[in-house]
Amino acid sequence: MIDRLERALSLSETLRWGFLLLLPAAVLGSVAAWPGLRTLSAFRVLYVALGLGTVAWIVHHRRLSLRVHVTPFLLFLAFWTAWTFVSLIWAVDKAAGIRYAIFLTMMASLTVGTVLAVNSVKTLRAALLLLLVVFGASLGIALLEILTDFRLPTSMLVGKPARYQWAATSIFHNQNDFATYIALWLPFLVAIPFVARRAYVALPAVVCAFISALCLLYTGSRVNLLALVLMAPTLLVVLALRRGTSSKRWQWIMGIALLFAVACFLFLGIRGELPLVRLPWLGVQHWRFDTLETEIDEGSGSGGTRIRLIEGAVHVSLDSHLLGVGPGNAEYHLRQIPGLEKVYNLHNWWLEVLVNGGALVFVGYLAFYAALLWSLFRVARDTQDGLTALAAASLFAAVVGYILGSLSPSSAIHFTPMWIHFGLSLAVINLHLRREAHGRPVA
Repeated sequence: MIDRLERALSLSETLRWGFLLLLPAAVLGSVAAWPGLRTLSAFRVLYVALGLGTVAWIVHHRRLSLRVHVTPFLLFLAFWTAWTFVSLIWAVDKAAGIRYAIFLTMMASLTVGTVLAVNSVKTLRAALLLLLVVFGASLGIALLEILTDFRLPTSMLVGKPARYQWAATSIFHNQNDFATYIALWLPFLVAIPFVARRAYVALPAVVCAFISALCLLYTGSRVNLLALVLMAPTLLVVLALRRGTSSKRWQWIMGIALLFAVACFLFLGIRGELPLVRLPWLGVQHWRFDTLETEIDEGSGSGGTRIRLIEGAVHVSLDSHLLGVGPGNAEYHLRQIPGLEKVYNLHNWWLEVLVNGGALVFVGYLAFYAALLWSLFRVARDTQDGLTALAAASLFAAVVGYILGSLSPSSAIHFTPMWIHFGLSLAVINLHLRREAHGRPVA
């Protein structure tokens, strides 16, 4: 039966293209769910279906050969997942631990699946187009929020007092996640003018870059603004160091002009001085950086809370003898610390990895992250394929910026854009290494 199915549908290709559809579904999350039953999302239905299809393929072929050139990265993800289940033994809150372990398993497999599905320039192009379409849709929804009273039912701002209604959350639960999502994809938009040879490619990217900047203003995420400040020079450096085929002078002029214009747009926006889409006074106040020092000194507001969370996280980590408190148990232990009873989400992915997973996982994650950056830089510098170069340079800048951007979401364990970026990064690296190994393009 499986033989007939594979001959009729080519099971492996069906799984591959099904997984490409899984990527935008993962970003949409509960937005693309059965009405009134948010747990029954398109992402989860596709995930289960593809999982069963993969098992059927393995049983039929009686082998599991990944045939990839990024095996060390995938082995770390496997170790991290295995250690997470082992550390359930000493986790105090077993329910939170099991839930966290399931999330990590799903997200790690999302990353691995991206590497396996995006195995050619053709599938890379398809994946980027699908994900950019979802990104564009999220910007459109955010514009509706900014210009009207529209709000998706998944937004945490539904029913909140009027003082919160200036912000935009788009397809996400809160504005911090939306801001991080923007910061991860904006490098693609600003990189396109550096490589695009046709106006119908460059102009939509320029328009969407300004809309992205506007939407970012309506999130109030100071961390992600700093992430973009880190991304811009990173992108310029990696593009300047590219070997072989390089951008024309007019493309550099257009690209730098776009970066400068977006920077001016954001500067005027946070000051409330944009002429047509002026940020409300409450939003302008939210962007004030000079209040951070006062908040930290007084132990109040966002700045003071983050300092207490960092101190609490270090204390909890040391108490666990650097073995980690177990998956999803950081919040349980932070709640026991005076002053953190109400705000106990770390809002710091680096500390979340350390406190939950311990020093062993944390050091492994640092090595994973550093190797990912170095490998992306090499691909962006050396590859002769235009699309691979664009993807590698953009992903490199995005992952550099995410060093700071990961301090924004309350937790990144189920923040699918991060795991998809990891998957796309590994896929791009894998494509380049395959090209080097075989001496020919991977079509």
